[in-house]
Amino acid sequence: MDFVENLKKIKTYSSRIEAEIAKSFLESHGIKSYIFSDDAGSMVPSQDFVTGVRLMVVKKDFGKTKEILDALEFITEEETE
Repeated sequence: MDFVENLKKIKTYSSRIEAEIAKSFLESHGIKSYIFSDDAGSMVPSQDFVTGVRLMVVKKDFGKTKEILDALEFITEEETE
């Protein structure tokens, strides 16, 4: 099986910064994740707004990852109120 075929998209972000924050949060919980974006090798970061930045995880970690990211979004929303 190809490595990429073993990955599943957990979320698409509108910026690489948002995706990096989520990636770091997952890593702090022991989950490896990968960022995929079509930004011309980081030469055209504004392209992320159009195409999005995909955060991918290994399929077997998808359920656990979703719970962790839902907690991150809850914390973020709560802090802004």
